[in-house]
Amino acid sequence: MKGTILLLGAPLMVILAIIAFIAGPWIFLYIGIQLEPNPPRPEITHGEFPFRLEYDINGERKVIQDTLICEFDGFGADEGRGKYRRWKERLASGNERVALAKVTDKMEIYYSPGSAKYYMDDLSDSGEYEHYFPDALFIEKRGGITTTGIVHADELYDKYHIKLISWNYTPPIKNSFPATKK
Repeated sequence: MKGTILLLGAPLMVILAIIAFIAGPWIFLYIGIQLEPNPPRPEITHGEFPFRLEYDINGERKVIQDTLICEFDGFGADEGRGKYRRWKERLASGNERVALAKVTDKMEIYYSPGSAKYYMDDLSDSGEYEHYFPDALFIEKRGGITTTGIVHADELYDKYHIKLISWNYTPPIKNSFPATKK
């Protein structure tokens, strides 16, 4: 009986040691991140940024006017950034994105007006974000996999007959992130 327990216990201990070796650092990292204080809350938590995009598709001039609405969405945490401020953005029109052309059932060309972090002045480096103009983006959904990427202006025109003409947008706000009083 004792021999059977030792025979079964040794492999079990090895398996537990392997699991601890693999999972241990991630568990300690998770605990460490959760113990970090949240970054300061933004002073301004809501912003609305009207924009106007003029473009040409197949010789026809089109204009899209909309407003990007940005809102503070609490705090998040991950192993790359630690704790950080989360932002959400949406278009006032209710559209999911600024669509320029539907290429196929599965692929669309669109323009990104920018991120809420950019407009709400929450970038860690001022050179961290740039608008894509005169380039655009694509989104393609195939077999449950979504792929996105950039479409450079020359390819945008040569392949899809789209030329972005002008991009007028509201500049980012000046926000502040005062430390909370204890």
